[in-house]
Amino acid sequence: MRNSLRRLAAATGVLVAGAALPLVVTAPAQASTGDCTAYLSSKGYIVGNKVLDICQDWAESPMGATPPLPCMKPLHSLGVKWSHAEAACNRAQS
Repeated sequence: MRNSLRRLAAATGVLVAGAALPLVVTAPAQASTGDCTAYLSSKGYIVGNKVLDICQDWAESPMGATPPLPCMKPLHSLGVKWSHAEAACNRAQS
């Protein structure tokens, strides 16, 4: 009886670990969005919904262009310097 309970507990542990894996895999996109917005904030920019959306969209984008113009242009149109926009977008994809 005890062996059966141990096997059941071990199997349950494997299932829980397998279910948690997708959560671990998706976590970096959120961190990258945070890196992008934190960088801009540290440079004195106000980080509102538009900036958050741009950083998040680029963080989730599979494009990975260098330089990251699809991310930089919208930030620049909001008043972000080109060099700061490039650094922020690179942080979003890290």
